Amino acid sequence: MNNLPKINQLKNLRTVIFTGSIRAAAIATNQTPSAVTRSMQELESIVGAPLLKRGTHGVQLTEMGKFFEPCMNKVLNELERGMNDLSQFISDSQGAIRFGCSHLPAYGIMPGIIKNFQNRYPQTKLTVIEGQFSELVQSIRSGKLSFFVGMIMPDISLDEFHVEYLSSEQFHVFSSKNHPLVNSHSLEDLRNEKWYLPGAGVDMFTSLEKIIFPYGVGPEHSILYGDSVAIAEQLIINEGYISIGPKEILMNEYIGDKLSIINVSETLPIGHYAIIMRMKMKQPPITKWFIDEVRHKFLSDIC
Repeated sequence: MNNLPKINQLKNLRTVIFTGSIRAAAIATNQTPSAVTRSMQELESIVGAPLLKRGTHGVQLTEMGKFFEPCMNKVLNELERGMNDLSQFISDSQGAIRFGCSHLPAYGIMPGIIKNFQNRYPQTKLTVIEGQFSELVQSIRSGKLSFFVGMIMPDISLDEFHVEYLSSEQFHVFSSKNHPLVNSHSLEDLRNEKWYLPGAGVDMFTSLEKIIFPYGVGPEHSILYGDSVAIAEQLIINEGYISIGPKEILMNEYIGDKLSIINVSETLPIGHYAIIMRMKMKQPPITKWFIDEVRHKFLSDIC
């Protein structure tokens, strides 16, 4: 192959995939439909195969398009990340940081770090993606996220990543302070309750049902899996749900005084927390400052 695709052609294809039609992609990129169509035809000519086809639900990828899409995304993610990182080296008031974090950082240390960061670097764009590592690992691999802060999962190999372990935290059962079973001392008392458990689709958390319900579930119990801090907060405080997590969640200045640990006698799992990023990834100055703050806050406030 003598010619390589142009960046605008790749970006147009990504927009067509996202919007589902040439017309919508044209509107999103401030182009005419004919210009987007021509761009796609030129790209397919360079690739040597059709990438798009018309389907019942709009424009869809061909089999070759499905093969090409992850390669295209990796190229665009790497280039966009490189430009953002380079802008940080040029000026400490520019650039952007995208990272992921799970529930403990989101509840506890992250709000304070973000506040300090925005005071120090007000012009830098900061994007936080909340979720478990299993959900965000592909974004780290592709370079879409600079790093992840949160709990590591035993069912995912970390050999391809740089991992800095931060702490290990014993999990506890907690509820709102006015929950009728807040003074319970056994999981047996909680078999009929409504539970919100973190980590949808993660082996470690799905296996929690065996730990939380050693006496079997009650006929009125219900379980909801999810990773949204906002939803968890509303369900626990306002809807009587029970959840699990490290006691450091109670450190949160906004909801900590509304929650209480239910001191059950059974032992719950331990969560291992770390900073995870790609191997041999040189972090630009602003990103490095942010990671240093995460490290410092985690070790000083939690350990």
